Amino acid sequence: MIKYPDENQVPVHLASFLALILAFRVISLWFNNSELFFDEAQYWFWAQEPAFGYFSKPPMLAWIISLTTSMCGSDSSFCTRLASPLLHTVTAFFIYLSAASLFDRRTGFWAALAFVTLPGISLSATIASTDVPLLMFWSIALYAYVRLVNSTGLGWALLLGLALGVGLLSKYAMAYFVGCAIIHALIERSRDHPLLTYRFWLAFVIGLMILSPNIWWNFQNSFVTAAHTGENIGWSGFQLNYTGALEFFGSQFGVFGPILFGIFLATIFRMSKDSISPAHRLLLAFSLPIILTILFQALMSKAYANWAAAAYVAATILVVEILVNRIPGIWLKVSFWLRGIVFAAISVAVCFAGPGQLVLPKGIQPFLRTQGGSEIATHVAAMLDEGEYSALVTTDRKLSALLNYYLRNRVEPIHAWRSSAIPHDHYQLVAAYQDAPSGPVLLVTRQPNQAAILSKFSENQALGERNIAAGEIKSVFFFRLDKYQGGSVAE
Repeated sequence: MIKYPDENQVPVHLASFLALILAFRVISLWFNNSELFFDEAQYWFWAQEPAFGYFSKPPMLAWIISLTTSMCGSDSSFCTRLASPLLHTVTAFFIYLSAASLFDRRTGFWAALAFVTLPGISLSATIASTDVPLLMFWSIALYAYVRLVNSTGLGWALLLGLALGVGLLSKYAMAYFVGCAIIHALIERSRDHPLLTYRFWLAFVIGLMILSPNIWWNFQNSFVTAAHTGENIGWSGFQLNYTGALEFFGSQFGVFGPILFGIFLATIFRMSKDSISPAHRLLLAFSLPIILTILFQALMSKAYANWAAAAYVAATILVVEILVNRIPGIWLKVSFWLRGIVFAAISVAVCFAGPGQLVLPKGIQPFLRTQGGSEIATHVAAMLDEGEYSALVTTDRKLSALLNYYLRNRVEPIHAWRSSAIPHDHYQLVAAYQDAPSGPVLLVTRQPNQAAILSKFSENQALGERNIAAGEIKSVFFFRLDKYQGGSVAE
């Protein structure tokens, strides 16, 4: 059994370790040499005009980026990503509070440190992602729920409602929390369970009230976010994706760490044989259903490794309690050493994330996804300087995101070509070329054959191709277009 640190010294020790990890991450972020990849650039674009909703996500991350870049006085990648290590630290603190309430302060101490050094969190702390605020508000909601289960105070219901609402404004995956609470009520079958009182449902109503501006935004925009979410789910018939399910399952060993995820699986196996405490049942109710849901999604279509991220708030507490109190302490030590190595490796590796700086065996480049944006922008800027253009037009979300960020100091407006009445990304929703046609314009595309677009202009000229030395985008094609004759996007 792990006994360090002394119960009375836990808060001071925890604050010291969390501050040290945070400082290391902020320094690493300052020297981070990776460019914004297109999702991050898209979130930055959203932050330029704060709203109650965006095409594919609710607004919280955009609001956060708007805040950090305003406080920094800069649109740099450092300022765009700065909230990530800060918010993960807050999440770790609330995990400590939940674990201390369910078990003891020592378990809370180790759980907080385990979470903040998870491989998935070490990676997440280097980028701007909607998972970051989701995890923070999920951890706050879990703490409020734990206190709500063990007390009759109305204040915990109010905190739970606030966390639910703001969590939903961060990512709709926060809705899993209500499902997990229902599963927990079914498991416990207690007459005084919070779900059988007005307090939980008061929290639920508060959460919906906080979310309501985003619902109204979606109503005003034909529920484009719901449609996009449906496309992401992508179920089509009963063609089961066994490979995708295995890949998702295997990826969780990387997200959570091999030892922690292995113990989590062993705990599920033991659950059918041994009686477990109410605290363990609560933590399983708020973790296992999420993983199983996303595993089923992977089987039916596809799922990314981070889609089950919310499960690991409760799962971390559950596994760490077992590591601290129920099995030999060597496993806790080994798991921390492994996560510490990954934490240090990622923190250092991002400082060498430029093109050609970090190439692994067989030519693998772990930061390839973040490269090439500035180079594409350099080619586009040169083309704009060679001619007189009233605007720039792009044909896909990646180019729209990257060029809006890396050409943010240019005067030429950037429009997205919208090929149908239904927008397929946020740029087509708010900056479609057809909404304000002008000419001449520079068309930038990744596909050489753009006959459908060229036919909408009475004057068009191919300007050639530019090769990109880094990143997933290998080449871009340019066209000069003038005298738009296309009419509406529905034609």
